[in-house]
Amino acid sequence: MNTPTEAGEIEIVTRFLLRFADLMSTGSNAENLQRAAQLLQDHVHRANVAEEQLRQARANGEGLSARLAELSRDDQVRVPVSVLRLAASQFDTLAREFANAGNVVSEAMCTASASTLRRAIETDTRPAAALTA
Repeated sequence: MNTPTEAGEIEIVTRFLLRFADLMSTGSNAENLQRAAQLLQDHVHRANVAEEQLRQARANGEGLSARLAELSRDDQVRVPVSVLRLAASQFDTLAREFANAGNVVSEAMCTASASTLRRAIETDTRPAAALTA
């Protein structure tokens, strides 16, 4: 808000209001002029604070956009390791059940899936594991 021209104009108006209030010295008009000068200064301060907050919010938004773009690449999926461990154990359980039922094909598919998940967990020890699509 406060470009050099605007800051100069605001300062001029504020000084004028305060000088004019001093000339009146007493009465409600002098008080109103002083109040107007104070309100002007308060609103300028609030506008400056709001602009700074807006700049910070925009910078945060840009950072979040960059992080989101990083996380949403088409060739990767981000999954917490705990979810991968759970899925691997579920595939192991399914593989045992299919083995008991004599379904060799489904057993092999579940065993292979569990093995793939365990390799992904072992190769990526960060909080979230990346799997190539």
